[in-house]
Amino acid sequence: MTSRIFILTTGIALVFFTSFSSQTSAKDGSAKKGSGTRTGYSVQATPPAGLEEVYSFYKETFGFVPNLTKVMANSPALTLSYVALQKNLKEHATLNQAEINIVQLAIAVENKCTYCTAGHTMAGKMFFKTPDEHMQAVRGRKSLSDAKLQALRNFAVSVYQGQGHPTKKYVDEFYKAGYTNAQALDVVACIAAKVMTNYANALGGTELDEPLKPLAVGLNFDNR
Repeated sequence: MTSRIFILTTGIALVFFTSFSSQTSAKDGSAKKGSGTRTGYSVQATPPAGLEEVYSFYKETFGFVPNLTKVMANSPALTLSYVALQKNLKEHATLNQAEINIVQLAIAVENKCTYCTAGHTMAGKMFFKTPDEHMQAVRGRKSLSDAKLQALRNFAVSVYQGQGHPTKKYVDEFYKAGYTNAQALDVVACIAAKVMTNYANALGGTELDEPLKPLAVGLNFDNR
């Protein structure tokens, strides 16, 4: 049950499945027990009440707990809400997993979140076989060669920037590309998921885990 719930629930969890084995956990770049982030948030090396299953999954599957999880764990309410939302997107969304990842990458870029931009880039490469040119286009805020993904990305960003009031042009392009009302609301759920992690990383000053560092090169998001 645990792996079914968590293995595809977070873009960051995806990152570590094949890229980083348990034998590297001692040097994974995670903060040590009792340490704090550059913004003064506690790095929760041991799980607060209610997060034991989350921590156990990461340790058993990847060999360590990602820094994002340790920082978010300052608020079990936030951590569990995020896990539940990503689980629901995986199981019930009408957008496919690759489309969900593109939307969440686009929002991470809008929020200048280095951690999540790197994580969703790796997820796209390793799990969804998204062409590198598409990932680089989203990261660089450039046009995608895939017209449908371009319409999806533009719609998602416009919904986010417009606080739920997207530009008519992007709404029209979204529906013309074949997307539905249900998928428009899936986009809202994706935005909500990234607000959780992007804002948590910004407030918490989350340190990049070692596997993500190469994917952060060139982002220049003001150290965020």
